[in-house]
Amino acid sequence: MPIKEIAQWVEDNTSWEIGTDLFVGHLPLKRPDGSDIPDRCLLILENSPGAVEPDLPDRLDKAIQFWNRARNYFEARDDAFELFELIHGTSGWNLPVLVSGDQYLAMTVDAIGSPAPIENPDEKGYFVFSTNYVWRLEKASC
Repeated sequence: MPIKEIAQWVEDNTSWEIGTDLFVGHLPLKRPDGSDIPDRCLLILENSPGAVEPDLPDRLDKAIQFWNRARNYFEARDDAFELFELIHGTSGWNLPVLVSGDQYLAMTVDAIGSPAPIENPDEKGYFVFSTNYVWRLEKASC
């Protein structure tokens, strides 16, 4: 499913870089090169299943969580709201085509709510903001 395509779209349209300060699916212990994960990072998660429409087999409503972390409350908050302004309420654009060759059309992307602090701070001193989006997608290639 299109979590990798969503992450690639974020990388293509922001300064976040996959494997450097943008991570997909889980927060690794180290970067791919073995260096430490930066304090300020973005994690893209799929914590719930996508809703499907039986009469529209190429349609998927995918819940995706963006999780912004930083040592400073306002850095985490600013990062979350910058993404919110970029993504929330958008429609009618294609996600990048990756190795699978599947093309997805983002019919609409809506946040369930505005970014909110979920760790303020956590036990390691990180501030974390979460934003949950519903990506209404249609698979354009079969």
